[in-house]
Amino acid sequence: MSETSTNSDVPQPREALAEFRQRQPVEQLLIAAITGIGIALTTGTLYFAYVRPIVRTKFAVLFFGVGVCLYYLSQALALVEGPTNESARTRLTGWMSDRQFGLFRRFDAVLCLVSAVAGLVTGYYAFDHYIRLSQDAIVFGFTTTDLYVGLIVIAVTIDATRRAYGWSISMVALASVLYALYGESMPGFLSHPGFSLTDIVTFGAMRISGAFSFIMEVGATWVAVFIMFAGLARAYGALDFILGLGEKLGNNLRSGVVHIAVISSMAMGSITGSAAANTATTGSFTIPMMKRQGVREDYAAAIESVASSGGQIMPPVMGVAAFLMADIIGVSYVRIIQAALIPAILFYFSAGIAVQFAVLRYGWTTERVNEAGILGSLFRTETMLTVGYFALTVGSFYLARSQGLLVAATVTGLVLVFARLLQAIVSTGGEESVGSDFLGAVRNFFDGAHFGIPMAVLLYTLVIMRLSPMSAGLYTVVTLVGTMFVRDQLILLDDQIRGPTAESAGEQPASYSGEAFQTLLRTGYTTLTGFKQGAIDMAPLVGVLAAMGVIISMFTQTGLTSEISVRMVSLGGGVLLVVLLLAMITSILFGLGMPTPAAYILVATLLTAPLQDLGVAEITAHLFVFYFAMLSAITPPVAVAVAVGSRIANSGFMTSAKQALRIGAAGFLIPFALVANDSLVNWSLTATPIDTFAVFVGVIALTAVTIGYDGWNVLGLPQRVGYLVLSFTAMYAPAASFVLGTNVASMAQVAAAVLALGGLGLSYLGQSPNEVTSTT
Repeated sequence: MSETSTNSDVPQPREALAEFRQRQPVEQLLIAAITGIGIALTTGTLYFAYVRPIVRTKFAVLFFGVGVCLYYLSQALALVEGPTNESARTRLTGWMSDRQFGLFRRFDAVLCLVSAVAGLVTGYYAFDHYIRLSQDAIVFGFTTTDLYVGLIVIAVTIDATRRAYGWSISMVALASVLYALYGESMPGFLSHPGFSLTDIVTFGAMRISGAFSFIMEVGATWVAVFIMFAGLARAYGALDFILGLGEKLGNNLRSGVVHIAVISSMAMGSITGSAAANTATTGSFTIPMMKRQGVREDYAAAIESVASSGGQIMPPVMGVAAFLMADIIGVSYVRIIQAALIPAILFYFSAGIAVQFAVLRYGWTTERVNEAGILGSLFRTETMLTVGYFALTVGSFYLARSQGLLVAATVTGLVLVFARLLQAIVSTGGEESVGSDFLGAVRNFFDGAHFGIPMAVLLYTLVIMRLSPMSAGLYTVVTLVGTMFVRDQLILLDDQIRGPTAESAGEQPASYSGEAFQTLLRTGYTTLTGFKQGAIDMAPLVGVLAAMGVIISMFTQTGLTSEISVRMVSLGGGVLLVVLLLAMITSILFGLGMPTPAAYILVATLLTAPLQDLGVAEITAHLFVFYFAMLSAITPPVAVAVAVGSRIANSGFMTSAKQALRIGAAGFLIPFALVANDSLVNWSLTATPIDTFAVFVGVIALTAVTIGYDGWNVLGLPQRVGYLVLSFTAMYAPAASFVLGTNVASMAQVAAAVLALGGLGLSYLGQSPNEVTSTT
């Protein structure tokens, strides 16, 4: 593979073709179908984002059929590739012999193929009869074919969800259908007149609701374009760049590589939407690195699990839940980003502090490559030049912006190129090495910094231009693809100017035009591979989003959601704290084993109304339940992220879960701080800075309590109790304003934060009271 190829794990065309030819004919057919459908799904999504030829709901119906078909084909391929894969055994198949197990998996592969065809046909049927099903049939009645199609849609949805995310959410979907069907037999307030099977089928799918509801609409548009962008970015080597960036930061910290896990998992988790998948992806790199540094196995698994789970609250994507939240609440996407920003920073700040304290306490530190540390790095020549280029970029862009986006981007690029060329002339004194210095800088930029270009486009289109997430995603994908094509051609040009390397000195040099064409083909192949991977990553979400639509339709139509709201307020006696605790427990329980977006949709439907009835702002209520749905990924007994992390680290599940709770302890208290300090979510000029300062200090003090270390000394029981009182006061004093008054509560909050900060300062100076020296 030449240097001009992208830094990814994507096999090159010749390697992929050779591997393809070695496969069985059935596998070849499946791979060809998956590749074609995957590329077509991503291309179609981007085309819809650009042209919008049909209404969003109709596109979502077609997207459902194609997405479910792609998912089942991928499952069939996995079954055909490994008919006796022992790791795929479950309790149901554990007793089977190898021959019986192989026959079972082959039969399951056939079932997947049938389901793929059924999903595609039913999706097309609903798409083709869209007008009649959404309008005429509701008045004049549905045909027998409509009802059979709807029944198949619900069955395929539940089965696809079971295969992708296990039994938990699929059983909830099945239970919702049974609840609607047998409502008359339910006890107490759960009782309702009951639905007929026709009602279940029509409300569950064929009224273009349920499986085809707004959840599928958001998934097929806003969510899909970002999942596909993530697949494309991975194909281009973005994950390698993120890990490398984390490693550079680790060189400036005594804690070393452990912060690679926090940074890389935060970045990837914001896009993936699955804590377990994120733990498996980044954890396969970071957990072995942490263990090599000396970090204990259970802590390595815990650090990765907490960091992977928290990425889903990090703007701008928030694990795709931000799009769902904006649509449910009915506010702009930018408003969701603003509301979630400080809570997300709080969570990762607490996790980062906890990791730092744990590593320092147990001596898992490493020698820093950069002895100056982070503060020294901030004032290096390279850093100052980077800041200068960033300022020049922003200034040039805004000066040229009045001429249009394309002109602005072009002028900015030319200004940056001229500025870097000028720097090369100054730094080399006008010698012949100017060109070499300039080309070297260009090459270094395209080693990873170029990924900042599409991210800048994403932020600009979302925050400044206020475009819809789908339009912003479209521009981001197009920018990423364009950047990679330019990158590979510029690196090839650099190779041609520099001449042959030592490794290729004996080879016959190829013409530049031939090499340029080959490079173009390689980049195009990687792009199509990214299109395919993005669609495959999105496919499992199609089933679960449709299942959530069915669940919500059943609960809403039977009146269960409003009944739960009334009962929850009644059970809490109208006391906000009690209702918040009930909402926390319910959110965690509903989130166990579920992907966070699905868990959020469910708890938002059931639990936000009672919180709003007691005075909690709508967006704060949604963030509250979303936070705990996310934290279910590290909460025993399920803790899916910890389960994956502990397997990679070869540590005990419960031991790792215990450490994950210690590291993420502040995360369980931050949502209550959002309710007590509403300015953290709904910003104001005066209250937000004060509350942010106090809560951040409170989080540091609370983390010192849970870890038993303040960064310099091991804490004894008196110090822990003192910090605990100060942290709770700094985080929750405004909640007592109805008793103390607003001014007194604010003064108490700030005073507690100052005292806690002072205690940490005294500890740093070695003037704090005697601490316990045990490190157990």
